[in-house]
Amino acid sequence: MGGDPSGISLLKKTVNSVCSEIFDWQPNLKSYLSLTSGKAPLRPVAHLWCAPGEKISSIKFASYGTPLGVCGSYKEGSCHAHKSYDAFKICIGQQGCSVIAAPELFGGDPCPSLMKKLAVEAICS
Repeated sequence: MGGDPSGISLLKKTVNSVCSEIFDWQPNLKSYLSLTSGKAPLRPVAHLWCAPGEKISSIKFASYGTPLGVCGSYKEGSCHAHKSYDAFKICIGQQGCSVIAAPELFGGDPCPSLMKKLAVEAICS
């Protein structure tokens, strides 16, 4: 608020990868509304978007289960759905894509009774 805007500088950063990390049944407004209306709750969705002019060239990491780490250094946890990468094949060649966090897309529930997380890192070029 206030001040001299000439003291502001901008830095352009090149992004080589994009990540998405969501928990199974992560609450959101739509899922809350569907729970209160008696309809089946909606699942969270992983969104990947590259910068304008770039497309997703590969999937560096994908795991539905209990992945560990953070964007840039993910690794598989003790629970991992073996078809995790397959669910993101539709993203290759696209500027962006969205994948629902539903066990059936990953070959089934890899660890019943545990809260799962979906972590994915895509390379943009």
